[in-house]
Amino acid sequence: MISVKLTLVSTPIGNLNDVSERMRQAFESCDIVLAEDTRVFRSLLNKIEIDRPGLRVLSFNDHSQDKLDFYIDQISNSQFPILVSDAGSPIVSDPGHILVKEILARGGEVTSVPGPSAVTVALELSGFAPNPYTFFGFLPRKKGEISNKLKVASEQGNTSLFFESPHRIHSTLKQISQEFPEANICICRELTKKFEEAIHFKAQDFRDELVTAKGEFVIVIDWPKSNSSNLAASGEVAKFAQAYLDKQTPKNLAKLIGNALGRKTQDVYQELTGK
Repeated sequence: MISVKLTLVSTPIGNLNDVSERMRQAFESCDIVLAEDTRVFRSLLNKIEIDRPGLRVLSFNDHSQDKLDFYIDQISNSQFPILVSDAGSPIVSDPGHILVKEILARGGEVTSVPGPSAVTVALELSGFAPNPYTFFGFLPRKKGEISNKLKVASEQGNTSLFFESPHRIHSTLKQISQEFPEANICICRELTKKFEEAIHFKAQDFRDELVTAKGEFVIVIDWPKSNSSNLAASGEVAKFAQAYLDKQTPKNLAKLIGNALGRKTQDVYQELTGK
């Protein structure tokens, strides 16, 4: 058991007017900060006119996961430790959830100062069914892995949301238009900022000039109903699939799921086996 209470603080995703009073109080009162990028956090403090020159700010990012003992030791010796990312929630498409999981496993506490979320803003602007929806994070880089993830999402049938970078947005949308031409798409760009856009179109109608490849993107997809009901319509297919899975070793099953979801086989294996 450890005596730790970590506060997760969601930061603005673009518009500084979204800084809440609770967020400001956390920044003014904390005695240590774990930040995705220390320079970005220092810049945020400067922009919202909070002067904390002596505040300890440690870098905590994707390369910090093998040093959890060090970070937990640092926050254990603090009165008010907080965790932030560059923008939005520190656990959405960021490594914060690994630290949170470890703290809870050791008997510590976690609380949250909520803030803006690109996921919920994009869902609101899309006009697509909000319940149920599934957020998949960033799409993988390889075309085959993208296809696998899109197939999983389409068969699930929920409104699906993905993050995508500006230098891949056009190629990704072209792939979606080829593989799922009947899908309805909403591209959300520069959310909460001056040039915020929500662009709606059917996948088959996509062309490069529809979307300016600048800024940060959320792709929201409303799948054709036929794609989301194929497995549900065939009990025979479901039984065959289950029989196939039952014959797989945990390692093979982890590889299969990893390829389908675009995730590392080792990570999937750990979730399946708890090892």
